Amino acid sequence: MMESSAKASTKYLEELSILLRSQGFIVHPRETRDIDVEHDGSTLCRINDLGNLGYFADKIAGKESILDRIRETARSTREYMTLLEQAPPLVAESLSEGYQVLAEFNGTVLAGHMTRYGAQFVTWEWVHNKTALWQGHFYGFGGGSDSYQSAKRDFAVRSGLLPSSALFTQEQLTEVYRSIHETLDSEYPLTDERQKLLESAAEQIEDFVPDLDERVQRSNQAELDAPRGGGMELS
Repeated sequence: MMESSAKASTKYLEELSILLRSQGFIVHPRETRDIDVEHDGSTLCRINDLGNLGYFADKIAGKESILDRIRETARSTREYMTLLEQAPPLVAESLSEGYQVLAEFNGTVLAGHMTRYGAQFVTWEWVHNKTALWQGHFYGFGGGSDSYQSAKRDFAVRSGLLPSSALFTQEQLTEVYRSIHETLDSEYPLTDERQKLLESAAEQIEDFVPDLDERVQRSNQAELDAPRGGGMELS
């Protein structure tokens, strides 16, 4: 049992290291079954094999959003690696071994598959009296936690758990967030109730989109770089 637990912890840190490196971080494995994460020449934090994160307070000033992204990646990765460790195998006609059932509802299945490049996720629909699968939507390789979140959204819609209109993309949420703050920062009169609702909505978006600050900056810059024109010219 202890050997199995140690193996699972090692796989988690290996997967997390793959994802963090793909995001541009430098990862330093340690002998104590945890990793240090470096960004821009500074070691920002340490993550253990349970997904717990400790940070170096003197290194994160001005980099809080980066730390939030690391924290969310560690949390999401721990979630799906734990599920993969416990999930039963997925058995279907013409399907290779190694796929595991993460969720199943209303004839739709969400599966995970570990590869040398990291985790991959797929949603399928059952056919032929639940003996075969079709119309696979694949997420990965190397997308890691982003692929996992996208696969979960796809599963929720395909299975009928949620209508597609109830889900927003991270790009849409970024623009909603910008619009909220444009309203809050303006001199437009707001009731206390409306201000509280807008502030709580902004906080929810901050919790859901880990790299929100970077997305907002890119959106702002794209708007600044957009060509101006269309105004009336007088002669």
